[in-house]
Amino acid sequence: MTFHQVTKPTLIDVLNNETSYPYSLDDFATFLDQTYCLENLEFWLAVRQYKYYSYNFYNSNSTSPDLLTPNSSTLSLSTSEIYYDDSSLRGDAPAHSEFLKQKLHEIITTFILPNSTREINIESSVREDLLTNVFSYNNYDPSILDVVSNQVFELMQGSSFAQFLVEAGNIELRFSSESESCQEDYSEPSSPGDQLFNKFRTNLSKSTRGKQKFGGLRLKEKYRKLLNPKSSSSS
Repeated sequence: MTFHQVTKPTLIDVLNNETSYPYSLDDFATFLDQTYCLENLEFWLAVRQYKYYSYNFYNSNSTSPDLLTPNSSTLSLSTSEIYYDDSSLRGDAPAHSEFLKQKLHEIITTFILPNSTREINIESSVREDLLTNVFSYNNYDPSILDVVSNQVFELMQGSSFAQFLVEAGNIELRFSSESESCQEDYSEPSSPGDQLFNKFRTNLSKSTRGKQKFGGLRLKEKYRKLLNPKSSSSS
């Protein structure tokens, strides 16, 4: 039995939502949820959303957006995502500033403050620097989140993603094995009845293949909104 060598995706590929089962963003989120590390992805996506919201406010004179670039690995953002801004805030700098302040405070209180509901594991000095920027200097530029975001990216890369690839690879091999086994079984059906049964088994396999996730979970709706700022601009 021969298995085909498959190029594994990078973490950037997954975070860009450019991969499919069993390496999709949904699958990675489910894996992190099962290993009690989902807050890292939640935070990373929340920062990405905050950059969408703040781009026009802080980079109005720039021709190129401040992409999220952990370790120089560029993330792809569509034009609509880069330039998207809440239409009700355009031309109203005070309201936009207040909106960004609210969004950043939500990130701080959810992920950064000690004993917060989804506290992420970052260095204390990095935490202090961020809190000082926000509460002492009233700095809401998205660049203040870069160090934390990159640290969380490294955490996902080093402690979770490698194991995720192993788990996803095992699923991929199992499907490959089952597929080749089915092809061998179906190669020479002995009767019309066997042909009909084989067709039924093939259709059943196709209908259930995409449903066999790590735990049957899907990326929660509120996290899906972080991939599309337009869907959560009113929140």
